[in-house]
Amino acid sequence: MNDFWRILTVKEKIAIGAALFMASAAPAFAQDYHEDSHHSQEMEDSCCYQSSCCETDCCCECCPPKDPCAKCAQLWPSCGPDWIITPGAGPCTADGCDFFITAEFIYWAVRQDHMGFAFSSPTDNTVTTLGEYFHPKWRLEPGFKVGIGWLTCIDGWDLYLNYTWLRPRTKNKTVTPNTDFELFDANYTFGNAITSLATGTTITQEIAKWELDFDVLDLEWGRNFYISQCLYLRPHFGLKGTWQDQRLKTTGIASQQQGSTSIFDTVLAVGSHKFDYWGIGPRAGLDSAWHFNKCFSVIGEVAATALWGRFNSKSLATQTNTTTEVTTVTPQTNLQTRWSTVKPVMEFLLGVRWEDWWCCDEYYTSLDLGWEVQWWGGQNQFVFSHTETRWGDLGMQGLTLKARFQF
Repeated sequence: MNDFWRILTVKEKIAIGAALFMASAAPAFAQDYHEDSHHSQEMEDSCCYQSSCCETDCCCECCPPKDPCAKCAQLWPSCGPDWIITPGAGPCTADGCDFFITAEFIYWAVRQDHMGFAFSSPTDNTVTTLGEYFHPKWRLEPGFKVGIGWLTCIDGWDLYLNYTWLRPRTKNKTVTPNTDFELFDANYTFGNAITSLATGTTITQEIAKWELDFDVLDLEWGRNFYISQCLYLRPHFGLKGTWQDQRLKTTGIASQQQGSTSIFDTVLAVGSHKFDYWGIGPRAGLDSAWHFNKCFSVIGEVAATALWGRFNSKSLATQTNTTTEVTTVTPQTNLQTRWSTVKPVMEFLLGVRWEDWWCCDEYYTSLDLGWEVQWWGGQNQFVFSHTETRWGDLGMQGLTLKARFQF
């Protein structure tokens, strides 16, 4: 051995020494590396380890590691089994029942077609002068929605019930004839809408007010799942039920000449038109959200319903001579009609969402801000003698602010 060592060159001796040193130090280095890796893994599994700007530590204790077999995978990070084609997106909470409640504030503009109650016509009958149709004075109206739901253990399906309350009211719209224009009643309150009243009679004022009592229940059975790392869809189906009441009151004032005398009486005409409606039918839709980080996403929702319902419409107009105080029913205005039919409903929403889990994922909260549009086909069913009904659509649109809490 000594002879072998003496015949080696200096470079060969240095190389052999370095190799022996590395062989003796490798076991100790591997042990230190394993301990450091285990410590880093513990830090990542702890809720004290911040991996996102939206994550906050609301607890004074460290959170347990994520369960890779949980019923739904949170988006950030994704921890669902890789063999699931559409992993459930929940959202779900840790060690909770996954019940949730929602509350929404709505501030909508409500409009209904074919609601003109009076019109003016030029007295000179020239083609260059145009008359005008007058409609109720619409305005924005506040309302609310409340809901309750449950994320089941059946492949991530959820059950959700939502109630909508809205009471639109128009202001009293008053119109009077302008110079060189004659005013006409469009709701047959005086018994004639197309031609002028009897000779010597002039309508001097028309007033209209419209009211709607709007109540809706939506029952949904849906599943929220990921189709990519940042996009999830929630198809749902269920039932929609509604009960509504509409009322239209028109008041007209006319000056009527007594025969061939120069004496004029004031006639007050009041028209009361109302109908109630109930409907129920299948509803289906699709909700979507595209995340650009853990907490914020762009949301879009669409739903369609076919409602089988029943209308009960009534109409009555009276005229009172304020001089003689005699009240009579306007001819052909004391009417009623009932029928059942199918009506369509479409719903759309576009907005943004903030959401986060807190206290070791035991609670979940979200806020949605969006613009919502609803279209109810053929809801104007006020009955009139000349046209039966006017068949106008009911439209709603406006701001929707939604809060959700899940535990």
